[in-house]
This record gives sequence, C-alpha cells and structure tokens, in this order.
Amino acid sequence: MQMITKFMSGTALLVLFTLQIAAAAEYSVKVELAAMSGLMMPESAVAHPDGRVFVTEIGEFGVDGDGKVTVLNLDGSSEPLVTGLNDPKGIALFENQLYVADNDRLLRISLDGRKDILATAQDFPGTPQFLNDVEIDGLGNIYISDSGDDDGKHGGIYRYSVEGVIEEILTDASAIKRPNGLLMDGVGQLLVADFGTGKLFRFDIDSGNLTALNQGFGGADGLVRDSYGFLYISDWANGKVWQLVDPRSTPRLIADHYESAADIGISADGRFLLVPDMKAGTLEFLPIR
Repeated sequence: MQMITKFMSGTALLVLFTLQIAAAAEYSVKVELAAMSGLMMPESAVAHPDGRVFVTEIGEFGVDGDGKVTVLNLDGSSEPLVTGLNDPKGIALFENQLYVADNDRLLRISLDGRKDILATAQDFPGTPQFLNDVEIDGLGNIYISDSGDDDGKHGGIYRYSVEGVIEEILTDASAIKRPNGLLMDGVGQLLVADFGTGKLFRFDIDSGNLTALNQGFGGADGLVRDSYGFLYISDWANGKVWQLVDPRSTPRLIADHYESAADIGISADGRFLLVPDMKAGTLEFLPIR
C-alpha cells in the first residue's frame, strides 16, 4: 500500500492507493479518497450524481459573511462554489440545484455559484433560531429543521412548499427537543434526529403524529440511507456514526474516532459515507462497501 498526500488550493487531500495483482499478472488499482482537510467548520455534505461533492463551511459561528460552499472536483481539486454566506449548515440537491439552510434564511444555489435567497427570517411564521438540516420530497417541497436554542426554545420544522409558502409544521411544543437531521421515510413521513435527547422519531407530516423509534445517539445530527436501505446516524457530540438495518433495529457502531461528526451524506457511487468533522475541519470518506 502506498500513501500519498496531495496539496491543492490550500487543502490537503489524503489519498490511499491499494495495488491489487490479478491472476493473469495484470494490475488493477483501487483508489479511495480518505480525507479532505483544511475546512472551516464543515457541517454538511452532498454528492452530485457526477461524483462531485459539495460541503458547507460555517466559518466562525455567529459571524456573517465568512461562510461558503466548497466543491470537491473529480480530479481531487477543490474550490469555493459560493462565498459570503453566514452560517451555512444543511445542504440538499434537487433537480441540479443546491438548497442550503444559512442561519436564519433558506438559499438556492446553482451549480455555477449563483445564489438566490428563497426566504429570510421575516418570511418564516415562527422565529428561526438555528436553521439546520434540509430535506426535499419528491414533489420539491423543502423541509428545514430548526434546532432552536440550548433549551429547545424556537425548535421545530418548517416546510417551504413548491408554491413558495412557508409553514411551521412542528413547533417547540412537540416531544422533540432540538430537531436536527431530517430524512424522508416514504410519502408524507420524515425521520427526525433529536440533537437534544439523542432519540430518533418518525413524523407524520399530515397528521402531526410523532413516533419514537430509537434512542442513544448522543447529539444526534445527520441522517442518510444508502441504496441497500441501511440507515446511518451521526452523533456530533461524541464523534460516532451508527448503521441500522431499519429505524427500530439495534444500532451498530461503525466509527467513533471523530471530534464532531456532523451532517452526513452518501458518495455518488454508494461506497462511502461523507462525514464532515466540524471541529477537526475535515471531510472524511468512510467506507461502507
């Protein structure tokens, strides 16, 4: 095994090459991108089907204008896609557009870096405090979690409809203390990770009913499902990542070496989890296949 470190655009990329010798004395090379470092408080990552990865960088918490979205290109280089953001967190991709929760506003960002503000703090019916994750259903409705303050005040979930109407569909009166990670779980159903209690809930959007499904995830943050149906949950507070066969199954710990595992994603080929480690300033590619 040969380990090579590349430095591109001020960002260190650690690349592992495994050389395998075939029976017919031919060579095949398996390339695994292991980590991207030098990021400023990375929070969320999403992969484009073409293999590019987009990651939000908060910068310094509470400082407007120093946040950005960075793109990791197929050749291993990285560059800012858009700068001048506030505290960008959750990022989602829908119909070749990126959607980002940026502190107290919702942004749409084109793949060439054009930024549109879809909603500001004044457009939300509640009081957006800590807009966090972003999830989009098959119709294009956008769901944004608000983790509220440390006591859960102003926590909830908003829906930005395809018509541009914003509703608060879950308030801080619910059993979820600090809503964080969101994941569609069938039509009209959302899985919700509670950062405040470490529990996993299912939220029926139409009825408003909540069902507690699992627990013990510390500072539950990111939620993602792979093409085989396995569910993954990250724990920001304790630097862990779990795999579950289904939302009610016994969690299997697959990584616990992070400083703060934030909002996870899946690589385009389905072989890796994209794990932003906020405090370490890295984006790791955790093998799952």
